[in-house]
Parts: sequence; C-alpha cells; structure tokens
Amino acid sequence: MLSLNPDRKALLGYESALRQNGFEIISVDSPLDARFEIEMGRCGVFMSSYVTPLAIYRDLASLFRRYCPNGHVIFLAQRPHDRIPDADVLLSEGDEPSLLVQKLRDASGERELPLNQPHESSL
Repeated sequence: MLSLNPDRKALLGYESALRQNGFEIISVDSPLDARFEIEMGRCGVFMSSYVTPLAIYRDLASLFRRYCPNGHVIFLAQRPHDRIPDADVLLSEGDEPSLLVQKLRDASGERELPLNQPHESSL
C-alpha cells in the first residue's frame, strides 16, 4: 500500500492500524515521491487525504489507475459527507482506523472494493 501523507499526521492512525494488522505500508510525504512509487509499479492500494491539494490528488489517482488498473484508491475526507469521485473507498477524519482495516479485509476476497460509498462514522 502506498500512502501519501504530506503532514505526517492525517493518515498516521490509519497507517499504524494497517501495519498492526499485517499490511505493508510505504508512506511518502511528497507528491513527487508518490509519483515515483506509482511509476515504479507500487500497485495495490493508493491512500491520500484532504491535506493533499485536490488537483494533485486527482493527478496522482489518475496516474495510479493508469499504472495499476486493478488497484484501489482510498481517500480520507475532512467531513463525513464529502464526495471524492476518484476514490473507491471514502473515509472521513472521525472514522476509526479499524473501519479501513475491515474494508480492506472484506475486499481481500472480492474483486473490487465498494465504490465511494458514504457511511456513518458510528460504524
């Protein structure tokens, strides 16, 4: 999994929970580093957040889909009902990291993750 975490804080809890559950995370703090990892074939999952400017996120998500057509894009939104059309999984800042772990585990037996479905933070 590739995580673009420019402020090193927004995705920290998610990265930690994923590592504790056996996921390998490559965490980068610049869009240039993310671009490099994607172009080197770092496929599977690309995760970013509202801290990344939306235009940069969309450019990287598009690049990721080109290099990794079977990969999945996860976006951490600031508010629960924000819509990010380029994301397969949309989480919000108030969500527990365990929600992302569960979504990835559920998807491990499926071909695709649920498409950009809003959810309740209480899940």
